[in-house]
Amino acid sequence: MTTSATPGRATRGAATSAHEPDSSWRERLGALLDDFRRRPRPATSHERFAAAVAWQSELVDAGLAAPGWPEAVGGLGLDLTDQLDYYRMMTAAGAPKHPCSLSFIVAPTLIVHGTDAQRQRYLEPLLRADEFWCQGFSEPGAGSDLASLSTRAVREGDHYRVTGQKIWTTMADRADWMFALVRTGEPGRGTSGVTYLLIAMDSPGVEVRPLRDAAGGRHFAEVFFDDVVVPVANRVGDEGGGWSIMRTSLGHERATAFLADEFKYRTTVDKVVRLAIAQGYRDDALVRQRIAELETDVATIATNSARALGAVLRGEDPGSVASINRLVKSEFEQRMHRLALRLTGPGAVLGGRSFGAVDGGRWTHGYMMTRASTIGAGTAEIQRNTIAESVLGLPSHRGEGRRAPAVAPGRPLAAPDPDEAVVRETVADMVAALVAPDRLVSGEVDRAQTWMSLVDFGLPGLAAAQAWGGGGAPLGLLCAAVEEAAYHLAPVPLVPTISALALLTEAGAQEHARRLIDGERAVVVVATDDAGWRIGASADPAGLVTIAEGVLSGTVGRVVGAPDADVLVVLAREADSGELVIAVVEQADVQLIPEEPLDLTASAAQVNLDGVTGTVVASGDTARRASVYAHRVALLMIAADSVGVAARAVAMAVDWAGQREQFGRPIGEFQAVSHRCADMLVDTESARNQVQAAAAVESDPDNAEPAVLLAAAQALSAAVRVTESCIQVHGGIGFTWEHPAHLLLRRALSNEACCARPEALRDQAAEHVISRIESA
Repeated sequence: MTTSATPGRATRGAATSAHEPDSSWRERLGALLDDFRRRPRPATSHERFAAAVAWQSELVDAGLAAPGWPEAVGGLGLDLTDQLDYYRMMTAAGAPKHPCSLSFIVAPTLIVHGTDAQRQRYLEPLLRADEFWCQGFSEPGAGSDLASLSTRAVREGDHYRVTGQKIWTTMADRADWMFALVRTGEPGRGTSGVTYLLIAMDSPGVEVRPLRDAAGGRHFAEVFFDDVVVPVANRVGDEGGGWSIMRTSLGHERATAFLADEFKYRTTVDKVVRLAIAQGYRDDALVRQRIAELETDVATIATNSARALGAVLRGEDPGSVASINRLVKSEFEQRMHRLALRLTGPGAVLGGRSFGAVDGGRWTHGYMMTRASTIGAGTAEIQRNTIAESVLGLPSHRGEGRRAPAVAPGRPLAAPDPDEAVVRETVADMVAALVAPDRLVSGEVDRAQTWMSLVDFGLPGLAAAQAWGGGGAPLGLLCAAVEEAAYHLAPVPLVPTISALALLTEAGAQEHARRLIDGERAVVVVATDDAGWRIGASADPAGLVTIAEGVLSGTVGRVVGAPDADVLVVLAREADSGELVIAVVEQADVQLIPEEPLDLTASAAQVNLDGVTGTVVASGDTARRASVYAHRVALLMIAADSVGVAARAVAMAVDWAGQREQFGRPIGEFQAVSHRCADMLVDTESARNQVQAAAAVESDPDNAEPAVLLAAAQALSAAVRVTESCIQVHGGIGFTWEHPAHLLLRRALSNEACCARPEALRDQAAEHVISRIESA
């Protein structure tokens, strides 16, 4: 049922889950965490480790461990939303994490593929942290190229004899068990004949040799197997079926684990912000940009994690989303610690154990440790290979042909819900039938017909209240529609009209809003600068439109969409009081001086309002509130448009990279090209997720502003990077006038400039973050 807190704006009640689990876990966990907060904190690393082990047993005894595991194996069986709440509660209380994170890679594998006996034997000791696990995948000759593993397991009756070596094995010196991949089939490279075994680390013939890492610690080791006897009962799944089982392990490593990582990263980024404030960098422009970028990264990881875990819970392979998140996470960790180390100033000359090290040397140690973030569990380069070949379907860099893409390149990696799927398909088909890129270049597209087709579908009023003739849809659905229209380069003022409609609906101007819902085109006329609409009380009055007794005065240049508009919605200042005023003007009454637009799918003009009479529809607080809301909507719609442009660029680049040959090979086989395409996808998918997440919190005033600022900055910047890369992938043909690649770049550049610059948006978002930390 649709309700409306603001008369013309549709809002929706909280969605209820089809699965309504017992909510007593929340009260029980809250009580346990309240008790935990009152306890003294351990002082040394050894005490913290012991406390973490003891805490896991407390959780198990209280029936509060493993929120996502099925209840049948000792978990809580919570749905995704409740799992997020669980981790938020744990993080807020400062509760220790499980001391062996690797246990939660093998556990889902045992739940899915293990026998009843294996689940009964291993899961509870694992959950209590009574037994620790290590992962035996990498070998000296098989790191990222895991299919080259050579550790052998030969079956003799009811046991295997294992011979070989594993390397880079984290916690091998503490582990009680290893889950390992061994080769039971023919020697050589390949994924067949690989078996998944559980090996007791105290077995005769197992030797662990610790390795010292670049940070000075001994966190991993070499492990040697000399004719080690492993019972067949310790095999998980069928002999030779280990490769597919391993994908379950890595899928959960890169999906379920990231769910908790969001809250860990949130806490760590807050510490970096506190460091910036303490070190005197609060107002440093470059540092503020970096803080905003970290905030964007955390949000990207969170949205990707939720989608990847959703795939796991549906029984689907989360590989495509998880590979993207793995890459984003690893590079984020490095950027975060690089910034933190920079913020220590001259303190960065000291080692982590020096008595003068900033924050006890944690940032120096963290920086050195995160050098491994883009190496372990598949290097960043291998992740890009996986994204390019398995997700985008580009030719194998090893000359092994092509796989089908996970989804059509440029399309959302996560299947949309039914309503969104209908909107996307309908808008895409409608615009594609009317708009061809070559006809755009030659000016042969019927823009009026394209507009009316969108109006017939329900745009631009898709998210307006049903009582006013709108569709009553959530804002995220409108973003999806705008994205699809942009994907097909619809040459219509959709975003300007939606922005004007948001201003009118929030102002309560029903009569004028209904004109736009019924199909009239509109634009907001307002002075802008790099930070966006100049609507604040402290805005420089130079260049602002004024109004006195209903008569407007002033000129606003570079108004995108003005020549196509039927209605102009003007933001002006009352000449005497300085109050903000919203006035409606007919385009026919205004002097327009057309300007050449950079974006060939748009129009632009200078708008001269001197002596024009406007109909005032709101003033004072109402006008201010409406303009703040409409500015957020405008940013969100421009961001969605930019996502559509970037998605089209990804599709075009991948298509060309798969068919264009150089040196006798498709250019997509060359990693310089395929990795560029992978980065284009990561940029686009991350921006799409940010926009949808921001749309989802629009009704929450505390979170909406920073979420929209970050999403818009991400999308605007990503679209320019991706469209530039599209031209680069196409080479000379992409630089020709006839090729549509430049149309995408032009639209992306125009979006980046027409409302607010991404750098200014990030600076505003950073202020929100810093202020939140300072007021905590």
